[in-house]
Amino acid sequence: MSAWQWFKDVQVPRVQMSSGLLDFVFDRDMLNATRADHADVRLYNGTGREIPYVLRVRREVDTSRAFTAREFNRSTEGGITQASYDLGEQPQQHNEVEIETAGDNFRRLVDVQGSSDGAEWYTLVSGAITFRFTARGKTVEQKSVDYPVSRYRYLRVRVDRDSQVDRSAPELNGVRIFRSVRMTGEMVSFQGIVESRDADRVNSRPGSIWRVDFGARIPMERVVLAMGGGLFSRPYQLDAVDDPASPTSLASGILYRSEDNPDGQQTIQFPEHFARRVKLTVTDDRNAPLPILEFTAQSAAREVVFEAQSSGAGPIRVYYGNPRALAPRYDLAARLPAEPSPAPLRLRPGPQRENPIYRPEPKPFSERSPWLVYVVLGAASLVLAAILLSLVRASAGELPVA
Repeated sequence: MSAWQWFKDVQVPRVQMSSGLLDFVFDRDMLNATRADHADVRLYNGTGREIPYVLRVRREVDTSRAFTAREFNRSTEGGITQASYDLGEQPQQHNEVEIETAGDNFRRLVDVQGSSDGAEWYTLVSGAITFRFTARGKTVEQKSVDYPVSRYRYLRVRVDRDSQVDRSAPELNGVRIFRSVRMTGEMVSFQGIVESRDADRVNSRPGSIWRVDFGARIPMERVVLAMGGGLFSRPYQLDAVDDPASPTSLASGILYRSEDNPDGQQTIQFPEHFARRVKLTVTDDRNAPLPILEFTAQSAAREVVFEAQSSGAGPIRVYYGNPRALAPRYDLAARLPAEPSPAPLRLRPGPQRENPIYRPEPKPFSERSPWLVYVVLGAASLVLAAILLSLVRASAGELPVA
């Protein structure tokens, strides 16, 4: 691990968990020192064994993608309608089926089964409820059934009749199979240090400039301002100014507080950007400057999840800070559900420490010996001068004598 510059120790609970999941969230130090994709993070337990992990950026996600499936073997059996579906030779993960059945004001039970060969079937969910009720021109229905994430090639859907409504097996109008991902988000906050206000002109209008330092280069996709003053409406411009000569525009608009919206906080959202310093420019015109009490940046949490059984007795050592590290790819990512239940036990990283065996990558020879460049250039100049001199002498010797 001599190529990794930093590490943190993460203490494991004294009551060692033999199963389940543990996690921790990147703090300011890690966000500042890891690569932008965070692929240089490595975990080791107390015995020096590498710990597989999954890195999750905890943005709120709610997506569904439908699969093309071929229906076969549709049949009825007593009061049950069933049909099977082939998702192809290399099916992707799927975990939801949408079932369209005929009729109104019903409540029907559904079983979903999976199979790798179409012969031996395994129950994915049993007794799930679908319904549709209509009254006063309005309809309420539930036609989707969730089941554990699966890679079975074949899926079989069995719909039982509603004994109060159906005289026979229900009519199956269609089935759609989805890969649905629903993840709750988690935001982390970082307090910035607000420097004193600078008065300036903004397009020839009086204004205020506020500069904020977060102490580290962190991701941010939202800033929350705690502001004093009464009711106001002021144009603003927010820039990242890590390089003052080349600022990056993050957002612009109107800071606004009215009687209908008396909240003391103002929230500015924008696409995620890594920065340490930002500048907020507010156009005041003839109004008194707005006092900024707090300036907080927020971003989606970077969560590291791993299995308790691989952590050992602890502590866990987390290495980071290697810009040339290859991205790790662990099998755990294929087994970890989008929303683990129960939720992982949250741990807290310790202080950042420098790796005592860290050896920085050698600089190019030209940087280690810059004087050599001048030596080579000088030697090349002498060689060129000698060549030119010899050419001049040769030309002079060939001139005819008058």
